[in-house]
Amino acid sequence: MSTTSAMRFVAPRIDDATQRTLIDALKTSVARVTKVLADHYRIISEHAEYEAGFGGLCVNFRPAYEGQECPDVIDESDEGGDWP
Repeated sequence: MSTTSAMRFVAPRIDDATQRTLIDALKTSVARVTKVLADHYRIISEHAEYEAGFGGLCVNFRPAYEGQECPDVIDESDEGGDWP
């Protein structure tokens, strides 16, 4: 079972405070990972947010300068995204 599958199975069975603790820990980890990606592609990553109705943990990327093209890897992974 993958970690994501395990979390989907376990999360509804634990209390809200524990869920919040787990989400906060994941947000911190995801923020670190997206910072590395943003630095690599020379773009900016926003903070990670948990959005239950929008796929869970989400991070917005944006251009580092006006007119910057969205990197293909970001564009392809965010169908319907709104790169400024």
